[in-house]
Amino acid sequence: MFSERLKDLRKKNGLTQEEASKRLDIARTTYSGYERGTSEPDFNTLNKLAKFYEVDLNWLLEGKKESEYSLPEELMLKIIKEAEAEYKVNLRDDPVVESAVRDLIRHLAKMKMSSSKDPE
Repeated sequence: MFSERLKDLRKKNGLTQEEASKRLDIARTTYSGYERGTSEPDFNTLNKLAKFYEVDLNWLLEGKKESEYSLPEELMLKIIKEAEAEYKVNLRDDPVVESAVRDLIRHLAKMKMSSSKDPE
């Protein structure tokens, strides 16, 4: 069930409803409704949730297909913090920039996984 998968993802990432809703720019009461199954997100919000938790949208909705590659949130934050320290910037103060950085890191991780599977 969508609501259970959403709650499991949040807990797996060590977030409270308050933290998740703030990072997603969703009211906490709305987010809570998604987890309780009393309300359903629109398509744009579903996409935002899938991207945020780095899971396939089909899996989030129906539980049928797990994402191809998922980077643990702790590792994602470690990489972002290291880049911020190295370049003396804050990549997390703008949600658009943070999302782009996360997409780039996921893409690079997938490329690395693919290249390590190829025989040399």
